[in-house]
Amino acid sequence: MKIGWIGTGQMGLPMSSILIAAGHEVRGFDLDADSLVRFSGAGGIPAETIAAVCDGAEIVFSSIPDDKALRRVALMAGGVLPSLSRGGIYVDMSTVSPDVSREVALAANQRGVAYLRAPVSGSVDLAAAGKLTVIVSGPEAAWKTCTPLFDLIGAKKFHVGEDEQARYLKLVINNMIHATAVAMAESLAVGRKGGLEWAQMLEVIAASAIGSPLVQYKAPPLKARDFSPASFVTTSVKDQELFVDAAEGVGVPVDIAATVAGVFREIVADGDGRKDFFATVLRTEKKAGLGEP
Repeated sequence: MKIGWIGTGQMGLPMSSILIAAGHEVRGFDLDADSLVRFSGAGGIPAETIAAVCDGAEIVFSSIPDDKALRRVALMAGGVLPSLSRGGIYVDMSTVSPDVSREVALAANQRGVAYLRAPVSGSVDLAAAGKLTVIVSGPEAAWKTCTPLFDLIGAKKFHVGEDEQARYLKLVINNMIHATAVAMAESLAVGRKGGLEWAQMLEVIAASAIGSPLVQYKAPPLKARDFSPASFVTTSVKDQELFVDAAEGVGVPVDIAATVAGVFREIVADGDGRKDFFATVLRTEKKAGLGEP
């Protein structure tokens, strides 16, 4: 297939590379020149504009940072929707607000373009391995057309509705992940104060009833005190605030979620925004007067 790809960064590059390796012709665009060099090295065709990405493409994907980027990429003159041919499919895989996504949906409908919201759950490593979870909402016919591509990108895929359901579900999942990061930081600090040995404590937690895939994935780097980013704290701030805003929009009180957002903002303010979001551990240890274990 002829595929367009916008956003060849931390998650976009491994996902697009998988489609390239499967034999698809993928033309890509990114504002960062170094990202496009890496994309080209993976066999992609760099483009100078979004319009060039859309020219002749059957499906255009985007993996971009936030609401502002989605508006710009999808709606501006020379963006996806003004440039993609009628009958094409636009798949956005970003984590953005349901409200801005609705704006894009309306414009896509007016342009005769099928719009799939397809955020993913998983790390950069899982993206490189083609083992993400892909959460999709939008027109069923477009979902069926894109299913073979989602099979390459993800180990699991779900079509959860025709509208913004995928946006809400991604925010729901992220909220639970972020709450786990804060709860683990506090629990581990209490354990250390209580005399528990660091590595053994993590080993037992990972083997216990709370040993979710997330906990099991994070236990080895935590044992090694490795906070190199699988996902930046700055990204967690953005995503957590999106969840709080979405909750307010539907009239649900989220006291814990708001507190978690505040924790991440504090970490960024302390200069650790480019660390992994499990830097919650460092923040709690510092406040508890704990040094390295």
